[in-house]
Amino acid sequence: MKFIFWNINKKPLVRELAELISESGCGLCVLAESSDGIVNQVVLCLNEEYGIKCSVFANPGCDRIAFIVIGTLEISLLNQNKYFSLVKIRGNKGDVIAGFVHLPSQSYASMDSIGAVCAKLHEKVAEEERRCNIKMSLLMGDFNVNPFDSPMIAFRNMGATNGQQCSRRGTITSYEESKELFYNPMWTLYAKYKERPGSYRYLTTANHVLTWHFLDQVIIRPSLIDYFDFDALSLVMGTRNFNYLNQNQAPKVSDHLPLMCEIDI
Repeated sequence: MKFIFWNINKKPLVRELAELISESGCGLCVLAESSDGIVNQVVLCLNEEYGIKCSVFANPGCDRIAFIVIGTLEISLLNQNKYFSLVKIRGNKGDVIAGFVHLPSQSYASMDSIGAVCAKLHEKVAEEERRCNIKMSLLMGDFNVNPFDSPMIAFRNMGATNGQQCSRRGTITSYEESKELFYNPMWTLYAKYKERPGSYRYLTTANHVLTWHFLDQVIIRPSLIDYFDFDALSLVMGTRNFNYLNQNQAPKVSDHLPLMCEIDI
């Protein structure tokens, strides 16, 4: 099953989204910085012009995230927060908890504040895993930090490691607090996209000289590693009729590029 996440920067990308969903064959498309009007128009376009059965999945507790469900995907709502929404997805090989996020921007929030939201997110995922007796979990979206930033890698925040072996260690204990880690496959994309290592381009020489940022990420529990298609993990640069990059190879349709992943469930 393919997942697509895209922060569309409040742009009316109806045709672009419809073609992206059609070409990708995704089962779930999740949007940030969208609106009910845009989502409804995309669904109408897919139904009427592409002949693709899809629908809006109601997400009343998190207006920063919008869901478009393609086909007959079985999905049910779990915990919600202002910055994230957790759902349960029925798969042939077992159920999966999937969380989709749009965390606070660094323009308005400190790393400590974003880290606090990550800690809450980790806590709620763990609660739903225990309640639903599910070990396979995936988180995807605009984390507004890089894979190497403290909110992602700090033990008491997201706890997302860059090593598969480390993530498979089970419960990790630090200063009498125990938790299970996530594995972050986004680190593999730094080699894949050497010239453009990120989904978002922003340069601020006052603080650092980073140009590209992987703000949009997917992280997984180690139990999903063997089901995760690392070749399918990618940034989408465009479709047949739409190029998402300008002449300088920076995002032009939105300020973010779509992120796509696939798991065999």
